[in-house]
Amino acid sequence: MRLTRHGDSTFSITDQFTILWIESGVVDLVVNGEWIILDSNEGLMLTDGQSYVIQRMKESSQIVKLQFDPYELFHPNMAERYVKSYDTLDKSIHILKKERTPRSLVQTIERAIQYIESEGPLAMMDATLQCTVIWRYWIQQECLSTKHSKKLESLRNMLSCVHSQLEDKLSLAQIATAGKVSRSECCRLFKRFGDTSPLAYVQLKRMDRAATLLEDSTESIADIAQRLSYSSVSHFVQTFKAHHTITPLAYRKKYQTKRAE
Repeated sequence: MRLTRHGDSTFSITDQFTILWIESGVVDLVVNGEWIILDSNEGLMLTDGQSYVIQRMKESSQIVKLQFDPYELFHPNMAERYVKSYDTLDKSIHILKKERTPRSLVQTIERAIQYIESEGPLAMMDATLQCTVIWRYWIQQECLSTKHSKKLESLRNMLSCVHSQLEDKLSLAQIATAGKVSRSECCRLFKRFGDTSPLAYVQLKRMDRAATLLEDSTESIADIAQRLSYSSVSHFVQTFKAHHTITPLAYRKKYQTKRAE
C-alpha cells in the first residue's frame, strides 16, 4: 500500500490498482491519451498498466496517489472469488465525479489517506479496511476499457529506460529500442499519451533529479551537472532555471531555508 503526493508534469504508467484523488483545486490530466479535468473531491480509479499525465494544477491544488494490490486485502480463498475473477475483466478506468460518486465513497477514500499518513498502531489495519471497501465499489462499477494495452506496455518499458538511465546520455534510438518500436512510433506514443517528446521527457526527469540532488546532497552545481550528463555548467544552469524558474544555487538556498524553519 503506497501513498504519494504529486506535483505537476508527472507522467506515469500505473503498476498497481491506483486512485488519483484531488484534495483541493482543479487538475488537468491526460489519461490513456484522453483529456480529463477534475475538481476537488473528485478522482480516478485505474488498473495496472494505465498511463496518466498531470498536465496542469494550480499552486494551491493537492493531488494524492493511493496504490494497493487488491490480492493483499483478502485471504487467498476470498481473493480467488473477489479479486481474480474481476482482475481479468476488460476494464481499466472509472472517473469519480461529484455528481455521481456516493458521499460514503468519498469519505472512505479520505479516511484511507488519513490512516496511511497517520502513525497510530492500528493505522495500516484501518487503511486496509477502507481499501477493501474501495475495491468493493470498483468491482460493482461499469468501467471504461482501454484498447491500447500493447502501446502502453511499450511506453511503460520506455519510461523505465529513461528513469533508470537519467545519468547517461540517452538517445531517441535507445529509448525506442527499449519499447521495441521505431523512433517515429516512439515519438508518437510520447505525444499521444504524454503530450511531450521523448527527449523533452528525459530533460524533465533530469531536472526533477537535479532538484532532489540539490535538496539531499552537498554535491557542487558542477558535479551535479556532470552527473546528469550536461555538456557544461552554464547549459545545466540555464535548463534548470527554465524548468524551476530559479537557478540551482538559489533553489538550494531556498530549500535549506525552508528546511531550517
